[in-house]
Amino acid sequence: MPANNSARGPAAVVVGAILLVAAYGSMFTVNQRELGVVLEFGKLVRSIEEPGLYFKIPLIQEVRRLPRTRQFWASGSRDVLEALPTKDGKKVEVSVWAIWKITNAEKFVKSMRTVENAEQQVLQRVRAGVRDVITTYDLSEVVRSTDRELTNSFGVSDLPDETSGPADPAAELVSDVEQVTIRVGREKILEEIYERIKAQLSVGDGAQAEASIDRGIELVDVGVSNIGFAPSVRLAAFARLKAFMEAIAAKYENEGQQRKQEIINETNAEVEKILGEGEEQSKRLRGEVEAEIIESYATAIKATGDFYNFQRTLDVYEAALDSGTRLILTTDSDLFRMLKGISDVGSGPSTPSE
Repeated sequence: MPANNSARGPAAVVVGAILLVAAYGSMFTVNQRELGVVLEFGKLVRSIEEPGLYFKIPLIQEVRRLPRTRQFWASGSRDVLEALPTKDGKKVEVSVWAIWKITNAEKFVKSMRTVENAEQQVLQRVRAGVRDVITTYDLSEVVRSTDRELTNSFGVSDLPDETSGPADPAAELVSDVEQVTIRVGREKILEEIYERIKAQLSVGDGAQAEASIDRGIELVDVGVSNIGFAPSVRLAAFARLKAFMEAIAAKYENEGQQRKQEIINETNAEVEKILGEGEEQSKRLRGEVEAEIIESYATAIKATGDFYNFQRTLDVYEAALDSGTRLILTTDSDLFRMLKGISDVGSGPSTPSE
């Protein structure tokens, strides 16, 4: 008996441990952000839609958790739709995005098996839907929603008449950018893409392409994140736009040079006018001053004329007469009268002797 009791103790411990592991392995939880499915040897047993604590058969059944939240996919560098032709022959690159979610875990596991497979299905149908729709519309319809007049035309419409014409790229750009009539628009095109992809997700593949299949997923939204010209078209467009900008710059530069010359001519004319008026005023003032000087000379000469004549006469006599000069003078000679007057003045009145 003691031997049996000693053997039962370890056995009970082992059995308890096995039961504990089995109990722990049979329990699992599903949170609010998950959906769960229970598989038995790869075969679906049941699906779990609500969060909580659940049980399964350990070692036989497994639990696969699926995201309940919305899944976002965006095209990377390798998923960009390259050289996609529009109806009007413009080759563009299109980057797209899509939002999808799992609506039925049981159907999802049966048809998609994994989230990666579902994402591939969404990717393929999004690319196909965008390609099928965009190729049926002009580029202006894809990038614009209304035909409102654009407020910026890069100044192309301001080019001179001689730089534009029916075959000129500038005229084509104005027509492409401004003179368009939008019949559908970007928003309705995106709605059409959404409906097309949603319909494609509900049909089979290959031989079952016409059959309707519920894959347990739903397309929530789809959109275009970027539309750009293909590299070759982009380079050509940049070159053309560069030529437009150079033409506009040349136009403004010519107008600036013309205006500059006009300002210079106006300034030179104003300077010449000011110089002419200054020269005229200078000559007038100089003439007035010279007239005043002449008048002053005349007044001075008139006031001192007799003394001046007398002085000049003395100078002449001094130069003409010396000690050896002999003169024959008549009594009516001016020199005789002057000499006589001088001698009379020099002798003075006679004074009585003491």
